Amino acid sequence: MVHAVRIRNGAAESYACRFTETARLRQERALGRAVFPKAIGELHGHSGIARLALFYARGLCGLVDPSRGTGVANAGLVYFNGRLLAMSEDDLPYQVRVTADGDLRTVGRYDFGGQLAGCGSMIAHPKLDPASGELFALSYDVIKRPYLRYFYLRPDGGKSGDVEIPLEQPTMVHDFAITERFVVVPDHQVVFKLGEMLRGGSPVVLDAGKTSRFGVLPKYARDASEMAWVDVPDCFCFHLWNAWEDAGTGEVVVVGSCMTPADSIFNDADDGRQLAVAEPWPKVSGFAKVDLGTGDVVRFDYGDGRFGGEPCFVPAEGAAPRGEDDGYILSLVRDERKGTSELLVVNAVDMRLEATVQLPSRVPYGFHGTFISERELEAQA
Repeated sequence: MVHAVRIRNGAAESYACRFTETARLRQERALGRAVFPKAIGELHGHSGIARLALFYARGLCGLVDPSRGTGVANAGLVYFNGRLLAMSEDDLPYQVRVTADGDLRTVGRYDFGGQLAGCGSMIAHPKLDPASGELFALSYDVIKRPYLRYFYLRPDGGKSGDVEIPLEQPTMVHDFAITERFVVVPDHQVVFKLGEMLRGGSPVVLDAGKTSRFGVLPKYARDASEMAWVDVPDCFCFHLWNAWEDAGTGEVVVVGSCMTPADSIFNDADDGRQLAVAEPWPKVSGFAKVDLGTGDVVRFDYGDGRFGGEPCFVPAEGAAPRGEDDGYILSLVRDERKGTSELLVVNAVDMRLEATVQLPSRVPYGFHGTFISERELEAQA
């Protein structure tokens, strides 16, 4: 589901929330229940094998058609080449159009004119280069080699050739980073081992014997021969916050969200009685601005009983910026005591609240979002 708030002339004009009409959703709606297996959560052990067998049996009988797409398009959003794309790494993107009245309409599965037909999927965190206008992306496969491919799309939508990145085993690569000249690809310890299902386990496991590493590849490399690998033992970054090239040293600096230890999430060793009781997932109570040079931290707290999703930074337009933080931070926040949801607009320079938009319905805690300017909306394909 995508939630959208349209702001025009300094005021909120409309709010919309719509399911992205994926092929999976449409087929399950027609059948009246969920039948597509969930890769993380349901494909565990022998019961997971049975679910897969039943699903493919339904496909052979014509009840479902996985060739039309199996993804949920619920993880990330990006606006590129005149299109708002909703993505999850288990499928191709879906184009969603913002209508003139602020509503949302799913156009359909989008493969850039057949150019992604050989990929089958694209990760949910492609990177838009603000200087060149190009979109850089990865596609991974959990069954056959090559397990990972890198490519980019030019501003006109034309696609580069694929660069096959050699990995020893299929690896979860949820995110990556770009700098002025390079792409930074994580090859960490969370891997796919389908054979674990035969032994009663999960196909997504932490391989503690694997040495994590980052690959640094020139953006316009034609093959992986120019890839430089840097070992980072016992590191697992699900998301990379930023990366840049240090002008003084020439080093590539990467900042990521590390989980320490990784087996706090992927842990099959301690399956005692305590793990029979589910614990609530941590909620986000605010956000912070960190000066990586000085270490200074400025926080913005949502308040008691108030939690939000991922904030979105919108740079200020017009005159020369006062600094890299000259702009606004948008965040959808839920007040669990009052049962209300709202959009906060925070000045990123002084971290003070500037405006609040009260929303007419509950906005569940979600994943990632984006901002689209009025100029971009008018240029939609």
